[in-house]
Amino acid sequence: MFSRIVLAVFVLLVSASLRADDAVLATQKKLAQLGFYKGTPDGQMGSQTSAAIRRYQIAENLKVTGELNRQTLDQLGIKGSTPAPAYIAIADIFKGGPYISAGPEMQVATIRQAQKNLKLLGYYNGPEDGMPNASLVSALKIWQKSAGFRQNGRFDESTLKGLDLMPN
Repeated sequence: MFSRIVLAVFVLLVSASLRADDAVLATQKKLAQLGFYKGTPDGQMGSQTSAAIRRYQIAENLKVTGELNRQTLDQLGIKGSTPAPAYIAIADIFKGGPYISAGPEMQVATIRQAQKNLKLLGYYNGPEDGMPNASLVSALKIWQKSAGFRQNGRFDESTLKGLDLMPN
């Protein structure tokens, strides 16, 4: 009985994810047509897509979140479910920290190592792909609280030092 419930939940999550990817793909195509998105439409919510959504939201006087919310989908004329904001812009997670102006390779490597470190500490269970996501931000906030740091979900100097991510 328990395995059937787990399987049903898994199927629901996968089907919701597929619908969300369709919405992201449709959004990328529409934003490309409108001149806001310069990448190749792939259905993946990454930093380029988030930046394009922000540009569109600014141009249309919408609430600027960089996320594919219902208001933005409606304004774009895209039907379907609203995807969960899986990935966030890399700049957002480094905002206010010493690596904000570091190159993307350094930022991705830092995120990947943070994901590994937080996983070893038992705070993170997402992918170790170097991409900031909601699960990483949540894990950072929980770890920051346990370490007595400000809970901002960002790689500020104290967080980088605490996770042993600052060069010696």
